[in-house]
Amino acid sequence: MLIYKHQPPFPAHFGCSFWSLVTALITALMTSSRALLNINILLVLAAILLLSGCNKDRVKKQTLWDTYKEPTTAKKLPADSGVKELSLLWKDDIGTSSENGFARIQPIFSGESIYVANRAGEVFRKNAHDGKTIWTTDLDLAIFSGVSVDDKIAVVAHDNGTVSALNLADGSVAWSHSVKRQFSAIPVVANGRVIIRSADGLIIGLKSDNGESVWQVRNQVPALTMQGDSMPAVIGDAVLIGLSNGKIIANDLITGRNYWEAEIGFGSGQNELERLNDSDTNPIVQGTTVYTASYQGNVIALQLHSAEVMWTRDISTRLPMALSARSLIVIGDLGDIFSLSTIDGSVLWEQGIFRGHGVTYPVVVGERVIIGDANGNVHTLALDSGALVQSREIVSGAVIGLISDNNNNRIGVLSSKGKLVALSL
Repeated sequence: MLIYKHQPPFPAHFGCSFWSLVTALITALMTSSRALLNINILLVLAAILLLSGCNKDRVKKQTLWDTYKEPTTAKKLPADSGVKELSLLWKDDIGTSSENGFARIQPIFSGESIYVANRAGEVFRKNAHDGKTIWTTDLDLAIFSGVSVDDKIAVVAHDNGTVSALNLADGSVAWSHSVKRQFSAIPVVANGRVIIRSADGLIIGLKSDNGESVWQVRNQVPALTMQGDSMPAVIGDAVLIGLSNGKIIANDLITGRNYWEAEIGFGSGQNELERLNDSDTNPIVQGTTVYTASYQGNVIALQLHSAEVMWTRDISTRLPMALSARSLIVIGDLGDIFSLSTIDGSVLWEQGIFRGHGVTYPVVVGERVIIGDANGNVHTLALDSGALVQSREIVSGAVIGLISDNNNNRIGVLSSKGKLVALSL
């Protein structure tokens, strides 16, 4: 779980503690009998701390797969049912994924293609059936988040505060737009707009055909937040966004005008950590109901048009949820998996065997709930009972991206080491 103090919007996070550096210098001064004569030595010490220890700390702490490490000890998983239902379609190596600094990179199915990016700046379009590359574009800029697609473009966001849009047909650059801010979520492209989020609370609507900025909405960011933000959800002419202050807002997709906002997490406690209540869970819309959640808060169902609360369930989560026709699948903070009734939020079943295994967000394919874990395994569970059906090691590295193509019962898996695998169920 990555928690960080809010930083200036640009450049990217400075990955070590300034105060730990100050403490080290003060300690050295107090223990030195010739403090004034040793000031140059202390300056050298500061440089060494910055270039070695702090950089090492940054790489160690700011990786996406760390967000899946629950604060509890993992126990050996029980044997699965013995059913072999996951079949390998193809596998590939796309290069550096999320081991090189914190990033939000995940593949996405669209039609008969799968789109994915790597940290080095490459974007790929592959045939979803056999994995053959249709095109590759090297943007030569580190990619922080993506990919999002519509019927014309694929969009990624870069570490340097630039958004790039590529033409789906050939991968050529359609446009780029610089906001000079640190991004915090995967951009979303839909209905003529690209919605991007920055770590300092700015939400920006761009025209999807040329990247022109149309509207901006700023929201207050608490001093202490979770690393990263949720993806916006677009439904018709509205965009739904969970915020770091425990609220969800609905805005007009085209103009940015606010429709409503609602509290979904109520921070309480004696310090900032206890009051932390980010909504880092992507809102999900089914019919006229919005499902969302917050860390140290609630899972909640709201009326889409009025934000009226239909039900709440006291479960804290920081990961995206999955939805079936009758149930909402939620991963709790310790790795417990809950199936909640979409009607009233009652718990249909709970599965606790994955505590401490670093489970990813879930996807639902047919009658199965599918999750990955920090050891490269993919697990299938019965949707109606939560019983473990199959566990299979799929990739090297932690599973950081898990997507489904329900029309073809395909599953895409991306690991922290850049291994991309397609499975069938």
